[in-house]
Amino acid sequence: MIRLCKCVCFALLLISWSAKAQTIDFIAGASTSHFLGDLGGKPFLGTNDLQDLDILSTRYAITTGLRINMGRTFAFRTNLWYARVSGDDKYTRNRERHGRNLNFFSSIYEADAVLEINVWRSADRKKIFYVFGGIGYFHFNPKTKLNGQTYELRDWGTEGQYAVPGKSPYDLNSVCFPFGFGYKLKLSKREFLTIEVNSRKSQTDYIDDVSTRYVDPNLLISAKGPTAAALADRNISDIPGFSSPGSIRGDPKDMDSYFFFSFSYNITLGAGRGGYGFGGSKRPRNNINGKRKCFEF
Repeated sequence: MIRLCKCVCFALLLISWSAKAQTIDFIAGASTSHFLGDLGGKPFLGTNDLQDLDILSTRYAITTGLRINMGRTFAFRTNLWYARVSGDDKYTRNRERHGRNLNFFSSIYEADAVLEINVWRSADRKKIFYVFGGIGYFHFNPKTKLNGQTYELRDWGTEGQYAVPGKSPYDLNSVCFPFGFGYKLKLSKREFLTIEVNSRKSQTDYIDDVSTRYVDPNLLISAKGPTAAALADRNISDIPGFSSPGSIRGDPKDMDSYFFFSFSYNITLGAGRGGYGFGGSKRPRNNINGKRKCFEF
């Protein structure tokens, strides 16, 4: 959380540094939230991209932020996000993943900073298509329920983090890389809506507590007790030896992802007009000795 606060402070410093020269938009939005990782997904082999989207695990997100407009093409934006994500093998028809029978849910607290680029605007200057990309930092904590009780999965070392020598518990904080595209719809001189597909690739494979292989349940019991073994292996598979020690539990080659379908209200603060790229005002002509000049540099 300390690193998260540092990211927020850095973003605010950038905003205050640029505030005098640029227009600033206030952002408030809500989203659907979608997880792409080892759990759940479509009937085929997991992909960690949109084709593996699990609609039944959809949750929500909310955001607030500020945008610094640097002319009609570029803008710097920083957001704070609160999101819920989840994944559940019971929703997939893939034989192996359904038989694994694991599930999780987690809150995500994220701070990010992205560069927006307006790449197209309509002739009436009321609609803009844009793309964006940047960097973020987030906190997560995967949990599950077993026999009606909620457990924080990292504490139980389900992949041998407390039982296998040299294997440490994973960090609950990670860097992510937000990217996506969106559409701006002008409402008034200073107000507009945005609709976004807002994705991020994380640098952790443990948002869902699943990454590598099953470990010997006796080691888990020795290290953390029988609850650890019960949380690590909940399989209902009919495949012989499905969860034997060393068998595949997750795919460590692909980092976890999550994304938002986001809808946001935006309002330009102060006296700025047209700074968000809609071109709502004309450039003033310069005067020389009280006369309009006929050239511009």
